[in-house]
Amino acid sequence: MSWIAKSFYFATVAIWLLAVLVVTAKPAYAYVDPGSGLFALQVIGSTFLGFTYLIRSRIRQFFVRFRKDPKGAETEIGPR
Repeated sequence: MSWIAKSFYFATVAIWLLAVLVVTAKPAYAYVDPGSGLFALQVIGSTFLGFTYLIRSRIRQFFVRFRKDPKGAETEIGPR
């Protein structure tokens, strides 16, 4: 099966699934507080900062392994 046939099959299944979801949709009787958007923004921001810190510390650990300390002692790189 070529990639064109696979992509056509995937698109067909996706369209049918979307159509079923649209037809079976029910109204949501819910209240969203104005502070909910700020909370969502806070969660997204803290996730981004945490991910950035994690990647930065992993890159630092990678490069510290190859650095030679003149005294022969291991270099502290912070909490793991």
